Amino acid sequence: MPPGLRARDAASAARAGATLTAFSGLVLLPWALFLPPRLDTPTMAACVVVAVVLLAVAALLVRGDAGRLDRAGASFLVPAVGSVVVGTSNWLTGDTSAAGQVFVVVPVLLAAMQLRRAGAWLANGVAVLATGGATVLLDPSAQGVTDAVVVGAAMLAVTAVLVRAADSRERAFDALHEQATADGLTGLLRRRAVDGALGAALDRGQVGVLMVDVDGFKQINDVHGHLAGDQALVHLATVLRGQVRREDCVVGRLGGDELVMVLPGCNREVLAERAAELVDAVRRSPLALPDGVLGLTVSVGAAHAPTDAADLTGLYGAADAALYEVKRAGRDGFAVAAR
Repeated sequence: MPPGLRARDAASAARAGATLTAFSGLVLLPWALFLPPRLDTPTMAACVVVAVVLLAVAALLVRGDAGRLDRAGASFLVPAVGSVVVGTSNWLTGDTSAAGQVFVVVPVLLAAMQLRRAGAWLANGVAVLATGGATVLLDPSAQGVTDAVVVGAAMLAVTAVLVRAADSRERAFDALHEQATADGLTGLLRRRAVDGALGAALDRGQVGVLMVDVDGFKQINDVHGHLAGDQALVHLATVLRGQVRREDCVVGRLGGDELVMVLPGCNREVLAERAAELVDAVRRSPLALPDGVLGLTVSVGAAHAPTDAADLTGLYGAADAALYEVKRAGRDGFAVAAR
């Protein structure tokens, strides 16, 4: 299922879908069997089958893997198909009343609250066509068309309000998440976030780590001032991000002038190439200061899992040892951890 048609949060969408689907099935079943007006036998049987299917879908949403179901399209199909079911039921029962059409509010609300923008609007379009089409087919008079337009407009208004509110909540959450995980000076990830990304990469297979340290950082602060030191870190963070694509690498700040790059799926040979490219990129990117241009260099220590270490602590240790090997050799270079 395309990302735009998937849920904002798969688990939340599954819970909401199960609740509303079960509610619809439990309401439809007694209505079809016991409440007036009594339906003819084929229509009653069809409604009972639909009610049982709704309850089965609710059970699947409760017991299934929410993420897998969402990727398979369940988060979108539940409200979309639900709208078709409501329209079909109205057509089979010959019901054009507001009481019959109001059931479409359930799938419309579900889609607007749980799906991403494109999915919410597409599901809403399905709802408008399903219920509006059934109403016009049953009552092609001006009154029937008016009823279909009014109900459709109401659903569009509800979707617009809820989608906008969901977008606002999502932006606010993203801002809070960034504040919690990003370093305030450089914008790079903080240590805890980097550790989490590295741990996840280790679980999936091979991963490379580049430990980066600014050469002569104390001297930069002493000669040019701490503001220049901060500018140097921001500049270096920009250079590091420019060397990778966001989806391929995690870049973070461990503390002080020590930065780190996590390269999931990177083999040992490519890791050495990336380290050399990074050293060269920093060397070719001096920092512009009010009183002139400041050349920067870095020392880079590289380590590979599972070749050099199998866990997070061991990998950091191997990269750090390689980093200090570079410093002892005169800095402005890189080294890969000894096997």
